[in-house]
Amino acid sequence: MAGDTTLSENYAFAGVYHVFDQHTDSAVPKVQFAHDDRHLLACCSLDGTISVCRLAPGPPAVLQVLRGHCGGVADFAWSLSNDVLVSASLDGTLRLWPPADGRCIRRVPDPDGAALLCCAFQPLNNNLTVVSDAPGTPPITSWPPRAPQHPRRSPRH
Repeated sequence: MAGDTTLSENYAFAGVYHVFDQHTDSAVPKVQFAHDDRHLLACCSLDGTISVCRLAPGPPAVLQVLRGHCGGVADFAWSLSNDVLVSASLDGTLRLWPPADGRCIRRVPDPDGAALLCCAFQPLNNNLTVVSDAPGTPPITSWPPRAPQHPRRSPRH
């Protein structure tokens, strides 16, 4: 602990720093800070968007709103270098986005059209993403983000 403070003092609620309210009509299933960056964060929404926000320097601000999904965004993940976000949507697509400019650079539909519930970058190799879909026991699907072929799918358990 810093100085002579207790655990409860270190984690005491000290008020609200800022309220980002761009997703007022839909639930926000995930909020996550970028890797090794305490000022950059993103949140996904069931309204089909992802907001990229900066807390400092300067006043807190929404930098980009990533639009393109036709259904709610259930999950997203930052690449290790924070230069790409991967998103999984209830519309059955996984998308890749550079958060700096907000354009979708890759759209990959689930082969069965199933809603996608979670996604991640492989922690040591950002050239591989994984995603899981909704029906039954979900398979893990993986592919290099820049490869044109369809994803490889592991068998259902």
